[in-house]
This record gives sequence, C-alpha cells and structure tokens, in this order.
Amino acid sequence: MMKQLIFCGLVIFTFCSCNLFNEEDTEEKLNVIVKEVYVIDEGKGIHFVFDPGLNDDPAYVLPKDSKGQYYFTLTKEGQNIQRISGRLLDSNNKVVFSKANGAKQSIVFKNNLFWWILKGETVANITKTYFNPFLGAIQYVNLPPLLNWKDELVPTINSTSITDDKTGQFSVVIAPIGSMKGETMTIYLKYSHPMTKQKVGSLFFTDLGTKEIIDSVKIKLL
Repeated sequence: MMKQLIFCGLVIFTFCSCNLFNEEDTEEKLNVIVKEVYVIDEGKGIHFVFDPGLNDDPAYVLPKDSKGQYYFTLTKEGQNIQRISGRLLDSNNKVVFSKANGAKQSIVFKNNLFWWILKGETVANITKTYFNPFLGAIQYVNLPPLLNWKDELVPTINSTSITDDKTGQFSVVIAPIGSMKGETMTIYLKYSHPMTKQKVGSLFFTDLGTKEIIDSVKIKLL
C-alpha cells in the first residue's frame, strides 16, 4: 500500500510539472505574437548620380578640361541654354520610393549666378503671322516690343524637377548669359525624403520628419 501511494504522488507531481511548463511555453509564444513589427524608412543610402557629361544625350554632353572640371562654351550674348540630367537612386541603385510621394520625387535646384533685367528693357519682340485673303499671301507684322515694367533679378536655372517613376531620372535647364564668361556656375540639388514608420499589414504610416539629400556640381563658363 505504501509503494502505491508513493507512485501516485510521483504521477501527480509529474502531471502538474508538465502543465506548468506548457503554460510558460504558451505564454512565451503569446508574447512573440503580441510584438508588433514595423517598417521604418529613414532614407538611408539615397544619392544623386549625374549622367556622363551631365547630359543623357551624347550630342549635348559637356566636356571636361585637363583638371577634370566641366565647362560650357557661351556662344550668344543673351541666354545660352543647356540641359543637365542625372538620377536620384536609393541604396540599391533603384528608383527612390516614399510612402508620401510614391516613385516620383521633387528635386529643388539653385545656383550662384543671376542677372538683372531693368525697367524699360525689351523682353521680347513679337511677330504676328497671318493670311491676307485680299493678296492671297501670308504676311508678317512686327508688333510693338514687350517691355519690362520693373527691375527684376533673373535666375539662370529652373527651380524644380520631378523624377521619372521608372528610371529616377531628373533634368534641369541652365541659361547663363554671354557676360558671364569666365565665371564658374555651382549647381546645388536638394531632395527632401519623407521618413515614415509603418506597422506591417497596416495601410497607415506615421510621419517621422524629412531627411535632406544635398549634392552639387560646378561648370566653368567659357
């Protein structure tokens, strides 16, 4: 009888111990399930890549001098137009994607060169073309010149560009005037990436502020 009682006690203790371990194991599993997983986008590794010659069209690339500096030869007294292009890429050299803007991003441009157009100066000469039914011919009439009505500071670069959602490419136009020969134009680029935090499986995200990516390139004007 004593042996039987001892055996029963061992069985009961073992059973209780097994229940205890199972409860702890279950609680640990529940803790793992309760933990929330987030995807945090801090804009790490985003960078600018300029196209070779600062232009994706081989016919309009800018050459470099012996010191490796880009230069642009000015051929007109007025505005000299040149397109500058490149790409905005992430750390894997892929198109930058943000929760706020998708795959199209806005790039802001500035440079260091400006010029004045003064009050009374001619902004444009306009020629009107029309068909004269009495003469049976096309005629041209020079309209009065368009005059500037106040002194105005004119930039030599467009202010913004939107990247292509397939390639990440951006482009901007510079327009230095002939009197700027000998100057060096410094172009500044800035992209403000919206940082976000999003719970996995959720459609909503939290705004964490912005991260600014800044770059520049110099062009000597000849």
